[in-house]
Amino acid sequence: MRKIMQLAAAAGALCLVISCASAPPQKPAPQPQPPQQPVAGAPDAELSQAKSLQQRVDALGLGTYAPDDYAAANKDLAAGQDSYGKDNVASKKSLQAAITEYNSVLSKGGPLYLAKAQQDTEASKKSADDLKASVAVKDDYGTANDAYNRALKEKDSGDIESSGKDFAQARDGFDAVAKTAQQKKDAALQAMKDAQDNKTASEKKAADADKALKDEGFAVTGGGQ
Repeated sequence: MRKIMQLAAAAGALCLVISCASAPPQKPAPQPQPPQQPVAGAPDAELSQAKSLQQRVDALGLGTYAPDDYAAANKDLAAGQDSYGKDNVASKKSLQAAITEYNSVLSKGGPLYLAKAQQDTEASKKSADDLKASVAVKDDYGTANDAYNRALKEKDSGDIESSGKDFAQARDGFDAVAKTAQQKKDAALQAMKDAQDNKTASEKKAADADKALKDEGFAVTGGGQ
């Protein structure tokens, strides 16, 4: 009986060893992966807006009126273009800065640009008015004056492009009518001088003839008889 129990115990131990040997190894539990960061899209809208503002500023020549902001805007635009497609987050940040700076150039330089344009136009208008061009060259003067009045209204409304264009048109128009009026004035003065010279020459001829007649002993009457 005792032997039977020993055999049973040995058999149980053998089964346990076999069971443990055949059990597959436990795989480690998978670790959760951190969420992937979304890839930043290319800042196409910002690039387009910044370049459009640069073109507008350059077309008006406003960089000279706000040089610091203009230089900073150009620098940030260049940085945004350089990092475009490589580091879109940095590119977008630079382009947004450029947009802000170009708008600052417009807000600072625009009024100064229009003030200079108005000053130049009014100087031309004064020259035309001094020469009475509104009378001497009435129609062309009216066209220039209409452009001037439009420019003033557009300036008040903040329309830099239209106001600058109309100031330039008015200035050129006033310059043209002043030139024409000056030519007419010069021609009139020359005609008066010629008439005076002719009168003087005629009077001299008459005086010489009168003297010759008197020298010859002829009496000269007022009636020419």
